[in-house]
Amino acid sequence: MEPEYQPGVCNIGPTQQRRRLLLGVGSLLLAALHVAAVIVVGWPRWTLLAATFPLYGAAMGYIQYRERFCVGFAGMGIFDVGDGTNQVLDEAALAADRKRAVRLNATSLAAGVAGALLIYAVAPIAF
Repeated sequence: MEPEYQPGVCNIGPTQQRRRLLLGVGSLLLAALHVAAVIVVGWPRWTLLAATFPLYGAAMGYIQYRERFCVGFAGMGIFDVGDGTNQVLDEAALAADRKRAVRLNATSLAAGVAGALLIYAVAPIAF
């Protein structure tokens, strides 16, 4: 059974969810590669903080997958729950989607920053 579009709650179906999960996994791998490169090449410890960006992507991908909600789709005013891309026509629905997108974006950014700070904090042990 395909999910239904619910403003501010669900704007993607299983196919789009899998894409977000792949985004998250790919971003997490990129973060791991970055940390490994910093350690192997011997870059300054502060460069570990750049892991914020791929960790943000990893968090964003996972959160969008788990919540069945795409931040980008909300910004564009569209949804795809399995029957193709559709335009959000109702202004209240669009506002609800965008409000949720801001919250999920902030949560993902906070997770990325927290993850990078944690890596930075334990880095002296690894070096």
